[in-house]
Amino acid sequence: MSQQLKVVPVLIPTMLLDKYKMYDNVLACTPDKLFELIGPQLSNRRQIDIQEWINAEYCPLPSLVDAARLLYKNEDLPYIRKANSAGIPEAVSALKKISNEACENGNRVLALVTGVPGAGKTLLGLDFVHQSQSSEHNKSEAFLSGNGPLVEVLQYALKSKTFVAPLRNYIKEYGIHKKGIPIEHIVVFDEAQRSWDKEHVLEKHNVNQSEPELIISIADTMPHWAMLLGLVGEGQEIHNGEEAGIVQWKDAISCSDNKWKVVCPPKLSNMFENICEVIPLDCLDLNVSLRSHIADDVASWVNSLLSGDIDTAAKLGLQVQSQGFRMYITRDLDRAKRYCRNRYEKSPDNRYGLIASSKANILTTFGVKNDFASTQNLRVGPWYNEGLDSPLSCCQLRTVVTEFSCQGLELDMPILCWGEDLTWQNEGWVKYVKPAKCKDPHQLRLNSYRVLLTRGRDGFVIYMPEDGKLDETYKVMLRTGIKTM
Repeated sequence: MSQQLKVVPVLIPTMLLDKYKMYDNVLACTPDKLFELIGPQLSNRRQIDIQEWINAEYCPLPSLVDAARLLYKNEDLPYIRKANSAGIPEAVSALKKISNEACENGNRVLALVTGVPGAGKTLLGLDFVHQSQSSEHNKSEAFLSGNGPLVEVLQYALKSKTFVAPLRNYIKEYGIHKKGIPIEHIVVFDEAQRSWDKEHVLEKHNVNQSEPELIISIADTMPHWAMLLGLVGEGQEIHNGEEAGIVQWKDAISCSDNKWKVVCPPKLSNMFENICEVIPLDCLDLNVSLRSHIADDVASWVNSLLSGDIDTAAKLGLQVQSQGFRMYITRDLDRAKRYCRNRYEKSPDNRYGLIASSKANILTTFGVKNDFASTQNLRVGPWYNEGLDSPLSCCQLRTVVTEFSCQGLELDMPILCWGEDLTWQNEGWVKYVKPAKCKDPHQLRLNSYRVLLTRGRDGFVIYMPEDGKLDETYKVMLRTGIKTM
C-alpha cells in the first residue's frame, strides 16, 4: 500500500522549541511546531486506513536485485563482481533452463549451488535473477539474504536506501504469520547452509520448524510451480543455530506433501535420492575461487590448515606463494600496517583493513578493537567503500570487522588479527569449549577462521600478538608456507 505514497522526512530536534526551517534539502521542525507542519500537508491527501495498511501484504520495495542490476550494467559490484568466468555463465544458463521447465511443466524445484569461499555464489544468484527477469515467462523473483553487511555495503555504494528482502522477514511474514502467498515464483536465498534449525526457530518464534521447512512450506503455497535456489558456502556456518547445515533441506522436502525435484552438485545427490527425483549437475559446484584470483589453491590450503594436516598445507602453501598470492605473518602490528600502506601507495582504489574473530578476547589489549561495543558501532558501508583519507575507511587501519561483517565480502589485503580462541598445541588445534548454546563451539571457531582466511584477493597478513598462548600457533603457521614479514 505504500508504493504510491510520497514520504516526507522531517528532522525533529527534541530539546528545542519554536523552530521550523529548511536546511538545504532537510526540513527541521521542533515538536511543538509539528502539527503546524503536517496539518496542511494532510488536508488534501487521500485518507489511509491504518488497519488496512498494517494488514497489507509484505512487499519490500525496491529490492537489492534492482540496485544490483544498475551496478551490473554500468559498473562493478563493489567487492563482489570481480570476474566473469570460473563456470558462472554455465551454471546460470543451466538454472535458467531448469526454471523455464519448472514454469512450463508445473514443477517445484530446489536447486543448490555449492562453492568454496569467494567462488562467486552471490554473483551467480544476482546474475540468475537479473537474467530471469528478461525471460519469456516474465517471472517475479526475490533475492533474500541474511547477510546484512553485504546489503549495507551495496546500499552505501549506490548512495541509496535500496534494500534486499531480509530472509528472516520473508520467513516471518509468509511462514510463521502466514500473511498471504508470495508473488514470486523464483526465490534465491544466500547462505543456505546457515539456515536456523528447529531448536533455534522454536526459541525465537515458538514454532517447531526449521527455516528450510518454513521456506519449503511457503513454496508449497505458490500456485502451479516454484523454483528455489539456495547458495551454499561450504564450511561457513559461524553462528548458534546454523550447525545443522544443508541436511535440513533434505528433512524439509521429506515433510512436504508436494512432489519436489532437487537439482544439485553430484556430491549432494546421495542426500536426496530416496525422497525425490534428483538431477546432479557438475556446473552447480563452483570450486574455483574468484576472490583469490591468482591462486586457485587457497581454499584447499585453508582446509588443510584447519583440519590439522600441516604437511599438506605446507606443500599447498609453497604452491600458492609461487602463483603470486602473498601470505605473511608477523608479531608486529605496525609492520603489517606499513606493508599494506606501502604496497598500495599508488593504488588508492585497493582496500586493506583489520579483520578478527569475534571470540578473540586478548586482541583489545594489543590495540585491536574487536570487542562487541566497537564492532556494533562500526558502519560497514563506509568501511568498505570510503577513500583512504576518510576516518571511516578500512584503510585507516583503526577499526575492525569480525567474521560476521566480512562474510561474502572481500579486501585486497586483509590483516587477520589472530586470537587465543584458536590455538595449536601438541600437534593439533586446541578444542574450543567456551560455554555456549551451540552444539559444537569448536567447529564454529574453525568455520569463523575459514571465513577470515579467505577474504583476501591478493593475499593476507596474519598478525599474531606477542602472547605466550600463541607461541606454538605462530611456530606451526611458519610450517605451512607462510612467510615472515
